[in-house]
Amino acid sequence: MDFVSLALLAIGFVGLGAAATVLLSNLVPQHVASIAAKHGRYAGLAGGNGDGVVPAPYRASVKKEAMNVVGTN
Repeated sequence: MDFVSLALLAIGFVGLGAAATVLLSNLVPQHVASIAAKHGRYAGLAGGNGDGVVPAPYRASVKKEAMNVVGTN
């Protein structure tokens, strides 16, 4: 298979994947999407929910067991 036809096939697969993503996202009801926006994986990272951005707590120390996972002796 030559390069041009392989490239066109790859572009077609990417286009089909993008179209499937858009179609699936249009099938999700609005109330489900709003609940997912409030409680999803990245909720609150940018302060988009009206809340302030809370920084992650700073760990002052690391347990010795975690540092000795790889035995260097």
